[in-house]
Amino acid sequence: MTNEEHALGAQGTEAAQNAEAKVEKMFEYGYRKSNYGPDELVTDAHGNPISVVDAMLSAEDAAKAETATPHLCYYSPRIPGNTGSAIRLCAVTGTILHLVEPLGFNLRDTKLRRAGLDYHDMAHVVLHPDFDDLARSMPNSRIIAFTAHATKLYTEIEYKPTDILLFGPEPGDIPDPMDIMAGPHVAEQVRLPMRPSLRSLNLTNCASIAIYEAWRQLNFAGGA
Repeated sequence: MTNEEHALGAQGTEAAQNAEAKVEKMFEYGYRKSNYGPDELVTDAHGNPISVVDAMLSAEDAAKAETATPHLCYYSPRIPGNTGSAIRLCAVTGTILHLVEPLGFNLRDTKLRRAGLDYHDMAHVVLHPDFDDLARSMPNSRIIAFTAHATKLYTEIEYKPTDILLFGPEPGDIPDPMDIMAGPHVAEQVRLPMRPSLRSLNLTNCASIAIYEAWRQLNFAGGA
């Protein structure tokens, strides 16, 4: 190898090292590392995996929080992708998401396969062991259940930031829990209009429509 070739090789090595150092420095400002596996859901500001439970909001803090939108509740969700989308929905709208167990996937062990979520997103999520725990933690909130059995449209409600918009499990082999969706704790039952004889909308599509209608009524407070 000639001296010139050796010098060029050294320059190339130095450039590669500088590029790698620059990328590593980016992680200090919250960029997510590209080589993380799909099961690593939650990362801190430096891109390091952290505990899902540690990143979540407590029921007590959720009850005290002042929000610009109603709270959103998924009762026993079964599809992790829907819940992942709901977490991002709540992060961008400032909504608090309540997940009521049993879940159809393992959230505590970070098996929610939803790329790009971090602790900022999970800070809007509360996990409840059962529905009674939700009701006890939010005693002054009006629960509005979204169900195909309702006659009132979702646009006929005047929403408040303290409301809880309740959605049941995705369609499947388990019957809808009518004791939850139509129980004495429910103040209103509403539905989204659809063309007859067609299957229901995706769960988080429905939740997005509801949250944005409520936020619109509240003049998109806190939005930009």
